Amino acid sequence: MALDKVLLGRLLQLNEPWTVRDFRFDPDARKLDAWIGVEPPRGWFARVRRQPAEGPERVWRHTDLAGWRCHVHVQAPVGADLSALPWAGTVDMPFSQALSKHVFALFNEGVPLNGICSITGIPLQELWKFKYSLDQGKTAIAAPSSQPVDLAPAGTVAPAALADDIPDLTDPVWLKLIEGQVDLDIRALSLKLLMTRLRSQLEVITDEEVRMLKLRELHRYFVKNSRMLGHELSQLRAS
Repeated sequence: MALDKVLLGRLLQLNEPWTVRDFRFDPDARKLDAWIGVEPPRGWFARVRRQPAEGPERVWRHTDLAGWRCHVHVQAPVGADLSALPWAGTVDMPFSQALSKHVFALFNEGVPLNGICSITGIPLQELWKFKYSLDQGKTAIAAPSSQPVDLAPAGTVAPAALADDIPDLTDPVWLKLIEGQVDLDIRALSLKLLMTRLRSQLEVITDEEVRMLKLRELHRYFVKNSRMLGHELSQLRAS
């Protein structure tokens, strides 16, 4: 079955009044570009009413469709709210909401930047831009009406963490440590640098999902480096 605008709109999960105006395939690059806009309103006798004024075209990388890299070109009416649309993104970010959440999930799993680039095909420069925006508290992941995030979903705590008696990710000591309420005598230079960076980031990050990402990063560091952190861990367990 040939792909048409209606079918592509369904694959992109567009809802009225949004519609696919045009699309183009690049077989050599396995790339799909889709132009999305608002369907012109119609009046009596199916006459098209005057189209509302539109803002500039925005382009976002979206999640792949059947292995094809997908870019959406969105021209929305002036003042339209795109924040709840998975195929759209924010003005200064290169990804759609759906792709941002996918990349964020990879960050949560501890996948390094180069690994994410290999998995998604996203250029490293764009990935750095997204990560920098997260670290500076400029990009949010959690929905405004979402429930509080579970600090440790099933499967997130490595067996090594339990074997080495490292506090579980759900232990309040991690938040106290990262917020400076627990003061450790730190001998490991790498941990000093990590704590300085994480504390400065949490001063500007308000999104709950992103704050949990920073807690997981700290917890993962202790799990990975537990053998050289005996001095710090003994204090942490006593806190």
